Amino acid sequence: MKRIAITIICFAFVVLQGCKKGTAFDNEPIKTRTLRYLTQSTWKQTALEYQNQNGTWTAKTLTATQLAYVYAFIRTGDYNGTYTVYNANNTVNSTGTWIVVGDNTQLALNFSITYDFSVLNDTTMQLALTGSIPYADPSSHVTTQYYGMRETFSH
Repeated sequence: MKRIAITIICFAFVVLQGCKKGTAFDNEPIKTRTLRYLTQSTWKQTALEYQNQNGTWTAKTLTATQLAYVYAFIRTGDYNGTYTVYNANNTVNSTGTWIVVGDNTQLALNFSITYDFSVLNDTTMQLALTGSIPYADPSSHVTTQYYGMRETFSH
């Protein structure tokens, strides 16, 4: 009787493990997941934040133009590719190259600026920069010194 109970418990455990919820890519290696998430669909910026000297984050209002941009990442190599930023009317605003670096935890654009992936999953990408970053407010034209920046994108 004990064997039957143990067998039933083991069988139930195996069945429940198979029913675990997660994203479709959770079991892939991080390199594969990073590249798949980055290139699976276009991205639209949803938030922009700057970090104050005391460590708190301040949200900045995105302009209508920034909200209309669509970012498309195309893979052309093992860890790299090209990107295109489209305007609201689907014309090209800018283009460049990208490469995933830092154990697949960073995104380098045009070999000049390297962001950390704070979040990267099937719905959200958050890119972060650390260091001294000047921000010129578009309405007041006042420049403030910040110590980090986060940009959030979604599909």
